[in-house]
Amino acid sequence: MIFENYYHGFLTGLITGRRGYSVKSNRESGKGRSDITICEFQKRKIAVIIEIKIAEKYADLDKKCEEALKQIEDKKYEAELKEQSYHNIIKYGIAFCSEKVCRVKKK
Repeated sequence: MIFENYYHGFLTGLITGRRGYSVKSNRESGKGRSDITICEFQKRKIAVIIEIKIAEKYADLDKKCEEALKQIEDKKYEAELKEQSYHNIIKYGIAFCSEKVCRVKKK
């Protein structure tokens, strides 16, 4: 079975090192720790919050994406970003099922 940590590390590795962006992993924010946060340094002040879930069955992918988005809201992961004047905060719930399938939902 593939665990959430594998996908977390994989995604973090893909996005780390992009010029003009800061990538934070498992950083305390709001009432918990978001999986991945990406912040743009430019004037547009765009930030992205990513929460990752694992689905045991393909049929559960949508439900897990919704759980991830709900966790972002419930734990107020955007609170620190708003304090830092980020106005455009994009939230993604990503669910993986096996090594071949994932679903992404945006809020």
